[in-house]
Amino acid sequence: MPVERIYITRHGFRSNWDTTVPPKPPPTGVDGDPPLSAHGEEQAHELCLYLFNVLPKVVRIYTSPFYRCLQTICELSDMLKLDIIPENGVGEWYGRTRKTHPRAASKEILKSFFPRVSLDYEPIAVPSTDGETVQELHERAKSVLAAMIEDCNENHPTITTIVICAHAATIIALGRALVGDESYEVRTGTCSISVYDAVPSENGIGKWKCLINGSTSHLACGEERHWSFDTGEYDFLDVQAYQERNDSHHVTITSISVSEPVVDGKV
Repeated sequence: MPVERIYITRHGFRSNWDTTVPPKPPPTGVDGDPPLSAHGEEQAHELCLYLFNVLPKVVRIYTSPFYRCLQTICELSDMLKLDIIPENGVGEWYGRTRKTHPRAASKEILKSFFPRVSLDYEPIAVPSTDGETVQELHERAKSVLAAMIEDCNENHPTITTIVICAHAATIIALGRALVGDESYEVRTGTCSISVYDAVPSENGIGKWKCLINGSTSHLACGEERHWSFDTGEYDFLDVQAYQERNDSHHVTITSISVSEPVVDGKV
């Protein structure tokens, strides 16, 4: 059977977003590769519990090779006893104007932190270290998804449901590639979930249907840190309500503005 359903999620709350504690150094030693905050770890746990119980069952896990994404999805791999497949093609997006364009750690280094990382898989694509335009990101998303689905259909016919853990800009591009609309709006809150189903009798990407768009109903604190290409900013529509909600769950995030610009293209 072909791939019929794709769950796409974003990593949890990053440690360098929490200004109440000293910043954590990148475990991989890669600049721009922070781990999750304590709050992000809570989000990841809620996400993995939800994905463990979905039907049809997830049978393959792809992730960006940046640490925060593997940290977000590793509990699910343990629950389902599945390998984690690091795919650079769904990695972070860095614009061309950024001074540096970090490259994720090798799969060997990642496996030292996350034992279920597969060493056998070779990534479909590796983003340019010169950065990408938005259009180039969209093209990357299309080519990676097409190759990913083709590989599953031809070489792993029992894989019908997959999950991809990535970054805000990347999950927008992936969603747009699946539905075939480069203006499609995708919600991108941390640990949000979008669900896409293949349309029967239609082949390839661009023909999929979005059943759920950026849901955060599984998260105690709801949607946080939505990001979009249109504004290039994180979206906090009601700062007071946001802080009150976090306070009620013993989470304190300071220095929040209504629109906090994305820093150095890291989303």
